[in-house]
Amino acid sequence: MDNQETASYKLTQDRDKDKFYNQEVRLEEGIDVGSLFSGKGTTFSVKEEAPFNSLEDANKASTWDFNEISPIGIDLDAHKNGAFKGIEHLFTEKLTEDGFIVKQLIKPGSGPMIPSRAWVKIHYSTYAEGHDEPIDSTRLRSRPHNFILGDGVNIAAVEIAVSSMKKGEKSRFLAHHLYCYGEMGVPPRIPKKARLLLDIEVMMYLDDDKINEYDSMSPDDRKDIPLEGILKLGSICRQKGNEVFKKNTKQAYNNYLKGYKILDNHSPADEEEGWKLEEEKIRICLNLAQACLEQGRTVDSRRYSEEAAKYLLNENLNSSNKLAKAHYTIFKSYMKEQKLSDAKSALEEAVKHAPDDTTIREAFVKLEKAQARENELERNTGLDVGRGMGWI
Repeated sequence: MDNQETASYKLTQDRDKDKFYNQEVRLEEGIDVGSLFSGKGTTFSVKEEAPFNSLEDANKASTWDFNEISPIGIDLDAHKNGAFKGIEHLFTEKLTEDGFIVKQLIKPGSGPMIPSRAWVKIHYSTYAEGHDEPIDSTRLRSRPHNFILGDGVNIAAVEIAVSSMKKGEKSRFLAHHLYCYGEMGVPPRIPKKARLLLDIEVMMYLDDDKINEYDSMSPDDRKDIPLEGILKLGSICRQKGNEVFKKNTKQAYNNYLKGYKILDNHSPADEEEGWKLEEEKIRICLNLAQACLEQGRTVDSRRYSEEAAKYLLNENLNSSNKLAKAHYTIFKSYMKEQKLSDAKSALEEAVKHAPDDTTIREAFVKLEKAQARENELERNTGLDVGRGMGWI
């Protein structure tokens, strides 16, 4: 890993001064700033809610046997009294230029290494130097840890470690305190300047090349995917549809529909999550509407356009251009069905949201010509053909 990559993990390294890792933590109560500036100092307690290396099971951990907790095994004799010096020689792969994170491969994985922004599901156990019991373990909780790689929800050591792994891989890592909890640690469970030993197993991950894995996931696993992972999957499907739209609208439609279903099957945790889901669904619905229109599926085209327009009425999602696009697509679907009156109503809605759009203005001219031809045909034949011919 080069210096720029190391910097991306927000590490602060100063060779001339004390080194520390600037890890953001939540406190139980606010700090008395006055005491800090006066030089008297102050004390504080860290809130036990860190997504990785959470201390919520600290008390429970002491009741577990060391062998039971470690999923991939640690040489207890070499690790006697919690010291890492007896096992350092096992970690032969350097992950950072400074050598402060080293790796031991236990079980090889398959496929490529996990890319940045992938949704990852792992099991881990974490040990602090000087402690015989783990300070945290997902296996104790029987609940894997899920996250988007690169989001910064984990300590830097975990981000770097996981980015070196593959699907199904089990590995161990020794990490310097600069990449963990810094000079201060998190007493009493994590001592000052404590190195950590990480046992990590990659259960699965999803990225651009693994979109099909979503289909094979159980409903429970799908529920574990965080909102950003769902939005990413929806976006991937939409982009894949865009890539093939001009060559194969049916294939594009299938990609859009897959993304739509992934978004639709996700239950938002709150109103804000609901808006984010709808924002991506608007994009997919507009593309679905266009794909259906190209295939002559006018009713389906209107259905998706109307769904997009419904979401766009929300003031948090409102977009005049997208509303105009939705109504313009509805206009085109009615024109294909020779329903000029309905087409006119849709076009009038479109122009409200994009009054200066030249495409919509030109459509009015075409619509007027179509209505004139229709009126002339009715006069010549005595038949009501207003819903019998398409002109555009």
